[in-house]
Amino acid sequence: MSLTKPVAVVALGGALGACARFLLSELWPGIWTVLVINVVGSLLLGCLAEILGPDRLWRLFLGVGVLGGFTTFSTFAVDAAREDAATAALYVVATLVPALLAARLGMLAGHIYRRVVARRVAA
Repeated sequence: MSLTKPVAVVALGGALGACARFLLSELWPGIWTVLVINVVGSLLLGCLAEILGPDRLWRLFLGVGVLGGFTTFSTFAVDAAREDAATAALYVVATLVPALLAARLGMLAGHIYRRVVARRVAA
């Protein structure tokens, strides 16, 4: 299987996601914007993982590309390292706990959505 199409799909999605993150960071600069971006991205990724199922190209485009480019846990790590110990600890907990909970909530929402759609299709 050729990698040309999957790589192109990820690159396009990544460019879109990174541009969205850049715009939000320019509008609202600061470490707390990165926190919001990562939590929202985690929620959407969890939801999409359930909704998209095995559709590889859409998962690559939206999950790996758009949301991979949108979220920025590497910036989060650098920002945390630049802060004093107390602020860094607060920032780490305030990012990781909500991001993990958001991903799980997104998965639950996506699962419910798929069940509702499946019932409507079957009816």
